[in-house]
Amino acid sequence: MKTWITQTAAGVLAVAAFSLTACKKDEVQATLTPTNSVSLTASTTSVVLTQANAAANAATFTFTPLTYSWANVDKPYSPATTYTLQVAKQGTNFANVVSSIDLGAGPSKTFTVGDLNTPLLAGGLPVGTATPLDIRVKAVYAANAPMYSPTLPLTATVYCAQPAANQAWSIIGAAAKGWSTDAVMTYDCAQNAFTYTGSFAADEYKFRYGADWKANLGDGGSTGVLKQDGGNLKITKAGTYTITLKPASLNSDGKVSDGSTYTVK
Repeated sequence: MKTWITQTAAGVLAVAAFSLTACKKDEVQATLTPTNSVSLTASTTSVVLTQANAAANAATFTFTPLTYSWANVDKPYSPATTYTLQVAKQGTNFANVVSSIDLGAGPSKTFTVGDLNTPLLAGGLPVGTATPLDIRVKAVYAANAPMYSPTLPLTATVYCAQPAANQAWSIIGAAAKGWSTDAVMTYDCAQNAFTYTGSFAADEYKFRYGADWKANLGDGGSTGVLKQDGGNLKITKAGTYTITLKPASLNSDGKVSDGSTYTVK
């Protein structure tokens, strides 16, 4: 049998629960709304990029940064917004983005030939071929869906950048040009590797970076495998060979990570 005290307490709890629910339903949320759309203009519709002009300006991309309107908030602020230039093969509707290039805060950013060549080359554009592209700005703010500018055309011709001598791999040793002269290797963009073709003696050699011994590669203990400070490699029969090196990345101490390989053909 319920007493009037029990019934009264239950009633108070029910009223409290209703009040909490009512407050939750009546809660007003702050809203953030962009007040403009994103636009894009480019200083050119065609870029021919060459290593000889790497330091020259290639193109300037100008866009309209987003502005915002707040509702139901005491202290409105501008949210962090990221802007990237998306690049895709022309006519693909950006199904596969070739490159996403940071544009900073805007309203414009100028790229040198070298700065523009790097992401386009990494995106798989063929070297020395004029490739029709589509470009647009992607704007992302808070956790909301991205906004895009209208698409513009851009035709780009990229080059395979050959590193300077102090950033290139070379072959050193009696099998090549001796232990005091480096046979500088050529960078092959398609293979992402360094190659050298020439006459070799039946003798020993190693690989080194920047004509210095700090980063050097030798025998890694298995066929085709290299390691930092490994033992000397050997050409067993004199002749003309193409040696291909796929070096691993350099560590912060300037030495080579594990995973470097090579072939001799």
